[in-house]
Amino acid sequence: MMSNKRKRNDLSLADKYEVIKLLDQKMPQTQIAQKMGCSQGQVSRISSSRANIMEEYESNADPERKRHRSGKAADVEAALTTWFTNARSRDIPVSGPVLEEKACDLAKTLDKPEFKPSSGWLSRWKERNNIVFKILHGEKKDADLSEADHYIKHVLPDILKNYAEDDIYNADETGIYYRALPDGTLVSKEEAAAGSKKMKDRITAMVACNMTGTDKRQLLIIGKSRQPRCLRGKKSLPVIYDSNSNAWMTGAIYTQWLTAFNNDMRIQKRKVILLVDNCSAHPHDAATKLSNVTLSFLPPNTTSLIQPCDQGIIRNLKSLYRRQVVKKMIEDIDQNTMSAAKMAKKLTLLDAMHMLTKAWNCVTEVTIRNCFAKAGFRKGTAPEKPMETAEPPESMNAISFAEYVQHDDDLECHGMPTDDDICSDILREEEERRNHLEINIDNEDAEEEDADTPIRLPGTASDARKALEEVRRFLEDTGCSDYKAFYDLEELVEKVAEESRRQMKITEFINWIP
Repeated sequence: MMSNKRKRNDLSLADKYEVIKLLDQKMPQTQIAQKMGCSQGQVSRISSSRANIMEEYESNADPERKRHRSGKAADVEAALTTWFTNARSRDIPVSGPVLEEKACDLAKTLDKPEFKPSSGWLSRWKERNNIVFKILHGEKKDADLSEADHYIKHVLPDILKNYAEDDIYNADETGIYYRALPDGTLVSKEEAAAGSKKMKDRITAMVACNMTGTDKRQLLIIGKSRQPRCLRGKKSLPVIYDSNSNAWMTGAIYTQWLTAFNNDMRIQKRKVILLVDNCSAHPHDAATKLSNVTLSFLPPNTTSLIQPCDQGIIRNLKSLYRRQVVKKMIEDIDQNTMSAAKMAKKLTLLDAMHMLTKAWNCVTEVTIRNCFAKAGFRKGTAPEKPMETAEPPESMNAISFAEYVQHDDDLECHGMPTDDDICSDILREEEERRNHLEINIDNEDAEEEDADTPIRLPGTASDARKALEEVRRFLEDTGCSDYKAFYDLEELVEKVAEESRRQMKITEFINWIP
């Protein structure tokens, strides 16, 4: 008797990706099953696993693979894939023996000393990750003025011709020592004038805006701690915040930001282009996931010449921020006998976020348009007026202030992660997949520089009203005649108080306990 059992039809990774596209087009699962020659149950399982399938397909995995085989050491393979991707993004030549040696190093870091890579294992790993060997021809030439000039004259016009100026964006990162003080300027009243120790507490800030300056995107700030003490319990921040052990931009953080940017453009029904520099933290495959943002990479090693954000936008942001830092420190020192270094430690990451946001709000559209013109994006357009710069604080001359603004210009924003960085990320991802829960953060994860920051209970409407009374009293006693901004603030406080009027849950209170 012949069996009527239907033969199983295993779909390849490319087929599964096609199923996801059909699902996105609202095609019924039964019709998709008929079209792809599989069961409706397979289509349903693909739908529930779409995120993993899309990630594998778009990460350049073998599109013809039908089943996921992770090999004899899945975590070692994942770590090696991450290392390989970073190495190639920096144009480092990688051969088979190098990969085998690096796999051994990563296995030791992952506490798997028994792992021994073989030529067969390496071949299967390359096949699973769609990696082939290619001979390098010649040497990569260093970029120079002529290459930047060629790009601006012959390449950029073709890239931008289909976009209005409002739809042309640039994004770039900069490192910031956010607690840094100028040399020999700020001291307590009882100290002799002497240089204070440089504060090395760092963050990375990513700035993004369009050519006309009409859309300055919310700043992305990257710190070292996943949950700094000063941010605990905060339901909203003035910036987008992320973290890693080096406070660097990474491919994962960048891709997450890019996805959110793309979603916003889709909601606005806009098609835009984003130009970024060509570095390991800006993976090229991130562009495959975008529907409304076209990603374009500037030539390597030319960004200091042709990247708009590097032509004065970031410098203007930093100068406005550092002016606020100096002003705050002087005000604090006038009311306290602490040294400048101790006062600097009182400046929290949250303070820095607000001050950077205020500085970013003060960067004008004219400054942004001039910087795009200086980079060669606005041909035949003369600067509307001289480049704007923040005035030095009263306590500093222009030269000292300029040195203070630019003293962290060489601070790295991205780089090649260490084996420990790669392996810790792999292990953390595995734990998250196993538990399907957010990893608990303990006190050890708080940034060292925030160790002295007291944990405060959430502010109440009563606290805000009392503070407003003091503000009004100050305005009255100093002869202020314009109260519009104050009345607007009063209305804002009452609006927020009305929206959040409810008793605090015990679980929320516990989250505030260190």
